[in-house]
Amino acid sequence: MTAPILLRTLILMAAAAVSTVPAVAQTVDHDVSVVIPTTIGIRMVGAGTGPRAVDFGYAEGYTSYLSAAETGMRLPPTAVSRFDDIEVNVNGFGLWSVYVEATAFAYSGSGDGTGLELADIRLDRGSTSGLTQDAITTFWFFGSYDATWTLSSNPQRIARSLLGTGGWRSLGFNGWDYSLAVDGDEEAGTYTTTVTYYLTFP
Repeated sequence: MTAPILLRTLILMAAAAVSTVPAVAQTVDHDVSVVIPTTIGIRMVGAGTGPRAVDFGYAEGYTSYLSAAETGMRLPPTAVSRFDDIEVNVNGFGLWSVYVEATAFAYSGSGDGTGLELADIRLDRGSTSGLTQDAITTFWFFGSYDATWTLSSNPQRIARSLLGTGGWRSLGFNGWDYSLAVDGDEEAGTYTTTVTYYLTFP
């Protein structure tokens, strides 16, 4: 075998040997840990600025007031401000509840503020607004919500569930779902109460 042929043979054999050796790689890695906190929230939805309010302003509509007092028909609000919905957000598992309570009436007028009671104001869920709740999911025996309630200074539980809501979800009512019962013996003047909805979680 001549030298050039031998050299070519050795080169080919070396190349074949190199091609069969696996490439050596170095790797590094790290973990990523994400901790999502348990959170709860309740909010009243409504655009604009200023106080959120439900008004039964019948000073100018006294004929409607007199008719309701005579017939027993309930009066609707005359105005609702920034109260289009109430939503809750729960991302944990545990018995959470929504309560409502109202302060005693503050009265402004020439009389003594008798004749009107908190219980004369009632909410019927979705009755006028057409809203439906999607926050409550029934799980076993837990998961309920009231269809109606009257105002009281004692806390009332109006909704509860064990499961999370999966984001912000509606409780299914707004300010237009309130109504007022009158019987004609109410002292003239302005009666004001503050209604609070609050969410509890273990």
